[in-house]
Amino acid sequence: MSEVSQSYFYAMQSIFVASDFLNYATQALLQAHDLAKTSCASVTCFNVLEKFPTIMRDIIFPYAALGSDEVEILNEIRKGVEARGAQYLEKVMGENASHIRLRVDFARDSMAKSILHAASECNADLMFCGAYGTKPHTTGIIGSMAATFVAYTRTPLYLIKNPTHVGPHKKILVALLEPAFSAKLLAWAVSFAMFYPDSDIEIVTPVPNLKRADPYADYQGFAPGARQIAAATERITHRAKQAVQQLTVPFAFEGHAANLSFKQHAPVMSMAGAVLSVAEEISADLIVLPTTQPSLDVDNEIRDVARNITEYANQNCLVIPSAFLK
Repeated sequence: MSEVSQSYFYAMQSIFVASDFLNYATQALLQAHDLAKTSCASVTCFNVLEKFPTIMRDIIFPYAALGSDEVEILNEIRKGVEARGAQYLEKVMGENASHIRLRVDFARDSMAKSILHAASECNADLMFCGAYGTKPHTTGIIGSMAATFVAYTRTPLYLIKNPTHVGPHKKILVALLEPAFSAKLLAWAVSFAMFYPDSDIEIVTPVPNLKRADPYADYQGFAPGARQIAAATERITHRAKQAVQQLTVPFAFEGHAANLSFKQHAPVMSMAGAVLSVAEEISADLIVLPTTQPSLDVDNEIRDVARNITEYANQNCLVIPSAFLK
């Protein structure tokens, strides 16, 4: 794609799935395949192997420098995992397994960053991953690899938090956390909704709660009163309406877009708390939210909110980096 900001779902060409062949990754693969059918995108299932430890290398390959022992054995390991992966795809996807490209490779750096590099090399328009891998599910803490994906991804990331949901999105919640990103973020959500006849989109625009941010009443007397909160709510709601008015969709989808409710919620809460609360209230099955890239000299609230939402949400999350929203 010439412009990353145009890589909406209906224009995607490449979908990347990070897979360990386990439960959450299986749901990621099924969801990716379901979306790829309607966008005609290719799907790559990628499995990364841990970097071979130096101590094991010295034990197993004492004469590797004199021959090709190391390369041959590593290739055998890779081929074994590829065979297991092919069996996995056949079991999970059946006759559709032939439509999935399987890749297996050793990590170059950390496993998580190696996966992100692989997604970039595939020119992926969207990356799928599970929130958990081999470790037990712990409420409120996603797996370390998933957390790294959320923190560093430069590709839109679909995180599987609910492994029981496969199929059409019925209720999509869009978290408008940054005015500059609102219109493009909404377009991403709508691009997902277009392919499901009964889908709907609702919007959450949190109103900052300064009282909760000041537990020791250090700013007592400066906190906004009811009138100021009402005015802030009105301004935030107006910005959300503007984002809806700026929305453009391909002609074929205009009829469906006109039927979306775009119901707005503006709770007076912390950003992450507001999004999580509304998601539960409306029984959302997908949360669409923005994130930003790490910066060495700036703590970015949007990035922190994305981390908190993805950790504690019970719903699947679509995380869009700011580069795709400008």
